[in-house]
Amino acid sequence: MIRSAVIADAHPITALWNDLIRETAVTFTTELKVCGDVEAMIMDPARSVLICEQEGVFVGFALFGAFRGGPGYVQTVEHSIYLVPGAQGKGLGRALMDALVSAAMTFGHHAMIGAISGGNANAVAFHEKYGFTQAGHLPEVGRKNGVWHDLILMHLILETPTDTSERKG
Repeated sequence: MIRSAVIADAHPITALWNDLIRETAVTFTTELKVCGDVEAMIMDPARSVLICEQEGVFVGFALFGAFRGGPGYVQTVEHSIYLVPGAQGKGLGRALMDALVSAAMTFGHHAMIGAISGGNANAVAFHEKYGFTQAGHLPEVGRKNGVWHDLILMHLILETPTDTSERKG
């Protein structure tokens, strides 16, 4: 089941995110998350934070937020999807992506970006299968645990704009 996150979800989100920060290079940050910051993300009206549960048990989350600052980017979002170990390959990432894309379109966004560690071939393949195209490969731009990592930028157009006016951000 996919649903919008509520404040009570901050703890499992924080726990999973921190495990990934400590143990992997799927995110280049080394700063652990705190529940208060995750609660603020959940309450932020400019973001969408979604939860995936199986039989009432938290198995992952997804979110999108601003891609870059400035009014020219207001209709472009960057997303992340994280699943607990063992939850990959069961259609849960696809369900989260479907819900994220739907939410982004409801918000009126035009494009979605995925920034993926170059060593995460499964995530690149997942995005390609979903319809994302590779928009950039930035060699050795992320450093974590003494290792340089490439960054792959994946891009998906969400809609064909009918209104070419620029929105204020």
